[in-house]
Amino acid sequence: MYHREITPIDSAAQSENHSLSAQADSDSRPGPWGAIGAFAVVILLSLLGLAGMLAIGYYLPDAGAKAYWFVSRSSGIVAYGLITLGVLWGLVQSGALFRRRISPILSLGMHSYLNWLGLGLAGLHGAILMGDGYIDIKLFDVFTPFASPYRPVPVGLGIIGFYLMLLLSLSFYARMHLGQKNFRLLHYGSYGVFILVTLHGLYSGTDTGSLWWLYAVSLAAVVILTAQRIMSERGAHRPAAASSGKASKSPHSRPAPARRP
Repeated sequence: MYHREITPIDSAAQSENHSLSAQADSDSRPGPWGAIGAFAVVILLSLLGLAGMLAIGYYLPDAGAKAYWFVSRSSGIVAYGLITLGVLWGLVQSGALFRRRISPILSLGMHSYLNWLGLGLAGLHGAILMGDGYIDIKLFDVFTPFASPYRPVPVGLGIIGFYLMLLLSLSFYARMHLGQKNFRLLHYGSYGVFILVTLHGLYSGTDTGSLWWLYAVSLAAVVILTAQRIMSERGAHRPAAASSGKASKSPHSRPAPARRP
């Protein structure tokens, strides 16, 4: 039987490649300071929103009564945009074209920070309604699915999407423990988040009639990039299989001589 003897040089090369791969994977994880910075931005935006709300209530008393509702609507729209961008960025950066041009640190960092910013604004979107006098929403209603007195089913879908997105955002910092395969499987849940928040916006938002184009464009972009990713992965697998088949049938390939006992 013919077989190739594994030399110490080959073993050392394999060990070095494994260590470099592990180091690259470790370096590509977003650091905790990024999440802290993202939360700082969210808090700053929240404070600016509250300051604007107080200013509206002072200078325009009639509009001030609806200020909480306005802040909730605006933060919800921006949060939906950020969540959609996070899903689209995840699809784009996983493609071969951008994988060669964008470093893993920047790619995963941007993906993580978009998620955290969207998550923070989504939390503001729900929590600010506790100050609204028209809808009697308590803290329990904000964090419990299907407990809201206002359109409980679509609001509950949004809360479930919030928790799922929180899980996905935290998984960035457990990537080494999860492993690349489990990490990728878990992040297929981004599609679930996108579907849940889209249904939430369509059936609970008061601006659905005027913002139909936002949901249509977001859905079309996700579908197109998903189809493009599937086709690119199939195209990458076919040449690899063909080249391996040709290599095995090549007349110039000769087996290595057997070792003498």
